Amino acid sequence: MADDYQYPVYFECDRLPEEQIRKIEKYFRIHRKSNGGDCGPVRNVGHKTYSVAFKHQKDQQAVLKKSEHVVNDLVFTVRDSLEPCTSSPVTTTSREGTAPVQSPQSSPTSTPPLSGEECELQLDSYLLRYLKECPKAEKDLERELASLACSAKIYPMEGKVLVRSLDRAGAVDEGRSWKAKVDKVFEGYLCHYELDPQKVKALFQSCSSRQTTDEVKVYSEVGMAVVVGECSQVKARVKDVMDLLESTKQRSGEKQTSLRRLGEAKLRLLWKEIEQSLGRDYPGVEVTQRDAGQLAIEGPVEEILKAGNWISEKENLVLKRKVSDMSPLVLAFLRKAYGDSAGLSDFLGVDDEVEVELRDTDLRLFSLSADKLDNTEKKLKEELREIKIEVPNFSVVASELREKLESKTNEMNQGQYRAEVMFGSDSMVCLLGHAEEVEELSKAVTQFILDQSSVESAVHVSGAQKSASSSLSELNTTVASYILCDELQVLVCRGDITKQEADALVNAANEDLDHCGGVAAALSKAGGPEIQSESNSLVKCNGKIPVGEAVVTTGGNLNCKILLHAVGPVVEKSGGKERMLLEKTIHSALNLSETMEFRSIAIPCIGSGASGVPVNVCSEAIVTAVKEFGSQRGRSLSRIILIDNSEEVVGAMHVACERLLRGISIENHEPLRGATAGAPGDGVHLEIIQGTIETQQVDAVVSPMVGLDPLSTRVGNSLSNVVGSQLTGRFRKEAGHETQIGDTVLVEGLPGLPSNAVFFLGLIPWDDDQDGTAVQVLRLGINNILTSCESRGFTSVAFPVLGAGIALNFPDSVVARILLEEVHVFKQTRDSRTPLLVRIVIHPSDEESSEVFESVQKASQLTGFKNHVHQTDQVKSEYFDTS
Repeated sequence: MADDYQYPVYFECDRLPEEQIRKIEKYFRIHRKSNGGDCGPVRNVGHKTYSVAFKHQKDQQAVLKKSEHVVNDLVFTVRDSLEPCTSSPVTTTSREGTAPVQSPQSSPTSTPPLSGEECELQLDSYLLRYLKECPKAEKDLERELASLACSAKIYPMEGKVLVRSLDRAGAVDEGRSWKAKVDKVFEGYLCHYELDPQKVKALFQSCSSRQTTDEVKVYSEVGMAVVVGECSQVKARVKDVMDLLESTKQRSGEKQTSLRRLGEAKLRLLWKEIEQSLGRDYPGVEVTQRDAGQLAIEGPVEEILKAGNWISEKENLVLKRKVSDMSPLVLAFLRKAYGDSAGLSDFLGVDDEVEVELRDTDLRLFSLSADKLDNTEKKLKEELREIKIEVPNFSVVASELREKLESKTNEMNQGQYRAEVMFGSDSMVCLLGHAEEVEELSKAVTQFILDQSSVESAVHVSGAQKSASSSLSELNTTVASYILCDELQVLVCRGDITKQEADALVNAANEDLDHCGGVAAALSKAGGPEIQSESNSLVKCNGKIPVGEAVVTTGGNLNCKILLHAVGPVVEKSGGKERMLLEKTIHSALNLSETMEFRSIAIPCIGSGASGVPVNVCSEAIVTAVKEFGSQRGRSLSRIILIDNSEEVVGAMHVACERLLRGISIENHEPLRGATAGAPGDGVHLEIIQGTIETQQVDAVVSPMVGLDPLSTRVGNSLSNVVGSQLTGRFRKEAGHETQIGDTVLVEGLPGLPSNAVFFLGLIPWDDDQDGTAVQVLRLGINNILTSCESRGFTSVAFPVLGAGIALNFPDSVVARILLEEVHVFKQTRDSRTPLLVRIVIHPSDEESSEVFESVQKASQLTGFKNHVHQTDQVKSEYFDTS
């Protein structure tokens, strides 16, 4: 085996321990670190002299070309012979604090001819890159060499400089003198390799506006920073960083105060454990509660950081739930009845293991136990009711009914506020409060109507049933309307499909036509037993219905001519093709209706229930199919109704219509709370939503990085969890060796992601400077991404809250301001009128960013922002007019 390694290199060191030898062997085997490859063991071949032999000569030569090698704190150079070189070497760059390194491989590849016309120098690759990239440095080098009657040509990829003498040939001594002067020129430059993690971080943070000049460059290498420039400038930069770290270290022993905002509910939930555990485990830290759910931590900086990390771990264990179907009217009633979160908690009888947060727009529960959350939410929904009743001849009987209900509510609310009655501008009466009292009021309204008309059928609750306990959600409300080709109308409605009138109603069916759950069960129950009976007969005769197909049965008691059963995909069985299969399903339903020459069809959000397809994927697929169908002429269908009783689902369908149909004539309707408003036909559309970046169905998403590590942030890791190991490999391939901090790396076609591409953006951590390098790099990155989207023809891009995580540590307010400003600047300077959706995605666990974005937008008053943002927790939108 020893004969396989025939290409040795030699280096000198004091006696090396075994552990260090093993590290050096491993270092030489890693090409990206040492330029080496397959090699044998490190051997001691003489006094303070060691060797390692390579299997391939190309690896040996590549190692020899590297001016210095760094393994932990050991810095050494290598040569190709056992004996030290006795000729005058060419001096290359060195680490600060050591004598310049002299290495044989940096010498000319051959002794200059007597003419002294040409000399080839092997120099550090980072120095060559610096000289090539910095115009000022390159001009200074040209000027110095010209004073020696020389010129130089730089070859960064080959790691060499070719220096040519412009004088006529001279004697040998003159050739050596010329060469020595050239050496001295290159001695004026320095490459400082820094491995200490704190110093590496500080060097990148020190890249102020000086980084844009030609004095000093800081390059990123795996696990280290390389500072390159003129010797004096490099040493000054390194000294500045050392001084900064030293002063920080001195301050770390002083007492500091750090504020953390957990939110009032989380703080109440965790306070006892925080107080006890921090007092026991971190005795040097004092922790106190402040207003607005803030926690003050006082003590030495290092102890504060440790305590803060511990608190973050505990905070991550807290489960949060937003109580669904809680209308603004019910929330207002709860505030009036119980005042604040503490009063509501007392009423619900929850112990210290559940905290309630009553907000202006929603009600949230916090606990460390999912079961506790389930029980509390169940109790809330059982205890509260909201009923809306339509009263015939309301204008005639309004005063009498009002007097009757006010009398009853006054009686109910003696001692404690239990119920409330609200009269609308139309014929609707809204009853809300505790279930027992609301049911009593409902019976009173029903009896009043019967007494007035003497006919029971005069009672119309929610426009359909004769029962007075119907919910507000049963009203079929049009949210938006769109006109497609040949006057085909597309409606987005919130309501109950079982009460919808249309020629054809679509059922979200399974392959067995077993209508046992969700929309299928509701339609089957409302239509009567003949629907399931006919379905069973179909399956018995023809077998299971394939995914993507549709069949017809009677509609029974439903308000339709036929019930159309469309079989959509199930996530576990679709192999990632859910969207394609769902589009096929919708096409089948529409084409079958067209064959039967129907005029109208109502379609629910197929696939979004038990089938497990994400709501946004379902919405996009359904609207895409509708748009394609609507582009055909000569249809019998004139109305397509997209309907669901879930606010979230209707909001998603509305957003999809805005994106895909907004270039078509749009009729204005009152926008649904939680959805975007109508968008213009072109321009920049800015949308702020809650969600996760890895689920965004856009042309491209953005992933921030610390330095050039794609897995250094939460977003990068979330994408990696979906894509797998391919992510880092594809990133490295696209990034190459020339990528710097602030550059973007575009990787397209990553498997598992609904987006088509990912922009990886290299950033540097927050430096406490509102206009410092970190902010400038962030601004440049955002602008580069937006410009790249336009040049590549992308129509949509999703940004996370860039840099606001623990890795980069930007304040939310800074990120919000920069993102909104850069999108606005981009809008003002772009020439194209092609629509571009810019989506800012706020993670569901990020409670503060949504409010921060809203407040920053209001405070900024940027010209071109149209202030019709819907104040919701799910979606917020801005539209820019590029006219």
